[in-house]
Amino acid sequence: MSNLKTAVPKARGLRDGQELISLAQKLARDAERHAILSASLASQADRLMHAGLRLLDTRKAPQES
Repeated sequence: MSNLKTAVPKARGLRDGQELISLAQKLARDAERHAILSASLASQADRLMHAGLRLLDTRKAPQES
């Protein structure tokens, strides 16, 4: 009987540990996905900023000459 009592907490601990690892892996995947999306948005914002600056430069150039 004592073997059964010690086996149950070990099994529960193993299951809980596996659940925590699974959750950690899911969070890591989500974080990676968000990082990729964030990098993509930052890149798009950078391209838009450069396009806006080019437009401003072309409008200023005729006024200076």
